[in-house]
Amino acid sequence: MKLAAYMISLERAAGRHAAMRAALADARIEAEFVPAVDLQTTPESELLKQCRSFGPWGAFAAGNMACTLSHARVWETFLDSDADIALVFEDDVFISPELRLWLDDLSWWPDGCGLVNIEFWRSDSLRVMLGTGGTARHGRSLAPMLSRNPGSAGYLVTRSAAEQLLAARPFDLSIDQLLFNPLVSRLAVSLNPYQITPALVKQGNTPPEESTFLGHGTRRPASAVRWRQKRLRGMAELSALPRSLFRLISGRARLARVTYADRALTDDNAARAAKTQAV
Repeated sequence: MKLAAYMISLERAAGRHAAMRAALADARIEAEFVPAVDLQTTPESELLKQCRSFGPWGAFAAGNMACTLSHARVWETFLDSDADIALVFEDDVFISPELRLWLDDLSWWPDGCGLVNIEFWRSDSLRVMLGTGGTARHGRSLAPMLSRNPGSAGYLVTRSAAEQLLAARPFDLSIDQLLFNPLVSRLAVSLNPYQITPALVKQGNTPPEESTFLGHGTRRPASAVRWRQKRLRGMAELSALPRSLFRLISGRARLARVTYADRALTDDNAARAAKTQAV
């Protein structure tokens, strides 16, 4: 399988751009930089041509619309290439040097899987339900993701999955909910996403002066919209509870805290893995 890598890049964020060039070089990954949709120069009326302001997870803020449409640009670029799988980064990530081992040989890719999440969402409390039928590779595990896991700063996607994601327009979910929230996204179920843990990517590699460039801190929804949003999310979580309990009780799933590890292999194991893939 042929891989293409892409970095979503806000063009005016020169510090982020430089940091990501350095991060990619350190990880020995070549990536095409794709311009992000800039909330500062894109009126909300333009965003609403491809997005809805409210969806099954509640209010869809303009900043999140811009981020989702930035990912859609990457999927379109990917589909114009001859690659089979795309690696997608957002422009504020730290990258494990061991990611290169996973990319050099994609024979591990699970049958029927359209998405693989390689990111750690920075939370001390979040637990993700993972299937127990996973595999081990390079000191990490690969398992089906069966519950919501926020974050879209690092993932792998197939051509078929990218086509299905683009066909979901107009979008009514932020990018991380669209990809990895099976409570409200049919694609987060049908694309059969997997999670690598410990994760290979985490956010936070951002110059302080550019930390708010994407404009996610938009105005708060009105109280009536917030109430409706809470009701929708509560109903979604309650409806999923019986199936989740069955999976846990039957041993088909486990709750795990997805963490990040810059290195999961010992030096000897890393050298052995690199030598094996070079043969």
